[in-house]
Amino acid sequence: MYAVDDRYKDTSHHSGQIKITVRHIKDPEKIEIIVEDNGIGIDEDRYAAFCTVDTDFKRAKGGKGVGRLFWLDAFSSIVIESYYMEGDTSHRRCLSFELKNKDQITDAIIDQKFRTLSGIGTSIRFKGIRIEEYSKYFPKRQDTFLRYFGAHFISEFLTGSCPEITVDIDGKLSRYPEQISSLVVGNPMKTGEFELDDFGKLEIVGFTCDKAASTGLEGSHQLHLLAHGRTVETRKIDNLLGVESLTRDDKDDLVFHGCLSGAYLDSRVNEGRTAFNLPESILKEITRKCVDEIKIKLIPDQVKAYKGRRKERFEDFVKSYPIYGFDSTDAQLDRLPIHAKTPEDFASGLVKYQIRNDEDRQRRIELVIDALDRAEDIPENFTKSIIEAAEGIQNSERLALAQHVVRRKLVLEILEKLLLRLRRQEGKSDNFQLEKTLHSLFVPMNVRGDDPTECESRSHDLWMIDERLAFTRAFSSDKRLDQILKSDASDDRPDVVIWDFAVGMGVIDPWAGEDAVDISKPLSKVLIIEFKRPMRKSYPKAEDQIERQIVKYLSQLKGNELESFGRKRIRIAQDCIFHCFVVADIVGDLEEQLSSWETTANGEGRIRRLGGNYQGTIEVIQWQDLVNDAWQRNASTLFAAGLKRGIIK
Repeated sequence: MYAVDDRYKDTSHHSGQIKITVRHIKDPEKIEIIVEDNGIGIDEDRYAAFCTVDTDFKRAKGGKGVGRLFWLDAFSSIVIESYYMEGDTSHRRCLSFELKNKDQITDAIIDQKFRTLSGIGTSIRFKGIRIEEYSKYFPKRQDTFLRYFGAHFISEFLTGSCPEITVDIDGKLSRYPEQISSLVVGNPMKTGEFELDDFGKLEIVGFTCDKAASTGLEGSHQLHLLAHGRTVETRKIDNLLGVESLTRDDKDDLVFHGCLSGAYLDSRVNEGRTAFNLPESILKEITRKCVDEIKIKLIPDQVKAYKGRRKERFEDFVKSYPIYGFDSTDAQLDRLPIHAKTPEDFASGLVKYQIRNDEDRQRRIELVIDALDRAEDIPENFTKSIIEAAEGIQNSERLALAQHVVRRKLVLEILEKLLLRLRRQEGKSDNFQLEKTLHSLFVPMNVRGDDPTECESRSHDLWMIDERLAFTRAFSSDKRLDQILKSDASDDRPDVVIWDFAVGMGVIDPWAGEDAVDISKPLSKVLIIEFKRPMRKSYPKAEDQIERQIVKYLSQLKGNELESFGRKRIRIAQDCIFHCFVVADIVGDLEEQLSSWETTANGEGRIRRLGGNYQGTIEVIQWQDLVNDAWQRNASTLFAAGLKRGIIK
């Protein structure tokens, strides 16, 4: 490139030609690379500089005078053929360049001219990679080779200011700068010179490109750090820029490429122009400050639009996860990195602030309590402290309640949609799968709630049936009776059996923790739940009789012993009261089966007292009544959280 510039000056990008031919790219021992140009050639002055180690001949352009020493280290054979002008006469120079103790540069006899570019110019032929340290890392695929090549000269290729370069790799041609400059959309954007403390005057030329310009690079948006016009290092700036993609000239899904240059970088590049002599912390600081300049000076409208979309996403996030709404939207977004734009990003970025906020509130409350305990005089600002502590508790309670209610609202909406789907799918083949889904929505199937190894069994939504079941742990779901009873060979599977449901009825001590069930006393209350498919109309068999099915379960439970997960046995009292719920639609055979039962208070369900050997009731709840009751029980908290029942169509 320098040779072409020296010959053609300002017209080098029109008149200059460079050709790179690569043969046997996959075989380091046989590889051959020929680099040709129609530049000024190796005249006497340039030959003298070539023969001088550490020459400053190209110092003004950033050349360190050591590039050819890397050639010697890397390649087994190097042959140079050059045509140049002395006055009006054309001359030819051929030489070999070899790694040895003396006479590294010798005249070469080239029987057959290997240049393909005619006239004045130079060709250099490299053959065979000399040592493993180079061959191991040399790219062995065309796309990898071109990726490194394109990145090193990205600034020239983006601006289109370099000569025409043809790269021929085993017969496959690529042309530059067309390969890169054709991906640029619109004109370059320039910051002009700006000054950063400690780094002097810098300048950025920005390009909006098709995303193919970032192929092979890590990330989408890139900042290329240049020294003397060559790319030394490329840095992904996606997380600093924040913007997912750019839009320009009616094209979207574009990426940003910026070329950063300045005297500070020129003076701090290594001899091979492969890295800067700067610590990583300094490079990160330069990159961060330069991206700030890009956002302000080159793409302010795109950044503004991105921040607007990001704010909307965050507000939607807080609606679903209200506990993160402990400060204003703008304050919360300022705490987050600019690239945070998903619920996971928001949550992970704010959780530490949430913890700090909770700890600060807790500390202030403890100070108030401590002041009340002391016999000292109450300070003048004590009233204010009390009010602030109360407000902190109320705010925390409001956020926690909102989080709780949002989840319940979603669960109820899923239940309604699932019921609607089941009714529409009546008689279809996927009904069985949907029935299992319906059961699992209330409580996971084939689990025991008292099994500490089954994490999923800890999570359920039995509150939809009865609020007192919200925190129950001692239950079995879709388990065979012979798996939960001490002495029973039955393979019957009640949908749900619960034995610690009635916290408010004195069955357990609510303050007793995980082992709340008092196993020294027989269980006096047990709850059984059966789910029947919505809109099921046929109950033709004797065992399909609701009362018969329930009584069969009771006969096996009464007087038996539940075997808890820890092998502890819990006796079921002879006079145990059984609360049995059947959730079903009262249609078809079931309507006739329950015709003699009493109606429930709302006139829709059915209820019957157990008689004979059993105490308790069997209550049949219609599916829609169960949903409506659950909505109604949560109405006040929904209202307090600013939510309302969804409309299911």
